[in-house]
Amino acid sequence: MKKLFLIIPLFLFAEVDPFSAGLNSTSPYGLTPQEKAILQNKKSIQSLQQKISKLSKNLSSFKIKLVSYDQTISDLKEKISAFNDLLGEIDDTKSEIVKLKKEFKAVLDKINYLDEKIKSLEENISIINSNMDNLKESIKTITKVQNENFEYLKNSIESILKQLKESKKPLSKKEAFEKARNYFFSGQYEKAKELFLYTLSKRYLPATSSYYLGEMAYKKGNYKEALGYYKKSIEFYPKKTSFTARLLYHTGISFEKTGNKEAAKLTFKKLINDFPTSKYAKLAKKELEKLK
Repeated sequence: MKKLFLIIPLFLFAEVDPFSAGLNSTSPYGLTPQEKAILQNKKSIQSLQQKISKLSKNLSSFKIKLVSYDQTISDLKEKISAFNDLLGEIDDTKSEIVKLKKEFKAVLDKINYLDEKIKSLEENISIINSNMDNLKESIKTITKVQNENFEYLKNSIESILKQLKESKKPLSKKEAFEKARNYFFSGQYEKAKELFLYTLSKRYLPATSSYYLGEMAYKKGNYKEALGYYKKSIEFYPKKTSFTARLLYHTGISFEKTGNKEAAKLTFKKLINDFPTSKYAKLAKKELEKLK
């Protein structure tokens, strides 16, 4: 019969220390309730210590980050301050731009105003030049008519002087003038003209004699001839007379009839200015309305 040998591990027979399972053991057992409570507290303390250690590390890291954040915040504050300064400069610049715009607009308005004034002056100068040209033509025409009148006057005077010599009793200048006036108001213009030409040659009331000669030419529609006599009348006596308003009105009409509208306008305006209450001033206003 074979013998059986039972092999038993030696560690089962190792010495067992009943005190090694206490609180200081890595695997305590057989603890009393108080020891279990102490062990539990110990574990809790260890856990808290670990958490505190971890929190300390996190706190140190947070402090480092906080310092960095403080620096960042400080930098941001400086940038915000600089930005606010920039905004202030922008506002100032905007105000300056608005001010400059207003000044520029004022200058531009002045330039436009001056341009309008220059245009108006240029137009006025053009009108004045045109009027001067018209007046020059009128003066030439009047001068020509005057020369023709003086030639006629010369011949008439010679004829009148011849008649006076042949008559038994020659007329005086005053008598010739009065007789001429009577002929004029009775419509005997040819006889009146001869006598007024005589008184004009003798320089007896030359302004009045020229006026009547102009009136007779005007009534016959000889407007250029009338203008010559009217001009001569004013040259002889440029001051206002009892017939000046009528003379100016008929002068304006004569200019109008001969096609010189600008000279007519100037004459009517002078009449209205010098004789505002005259009936001829009212008539002149109507003529100006038609000439517009």
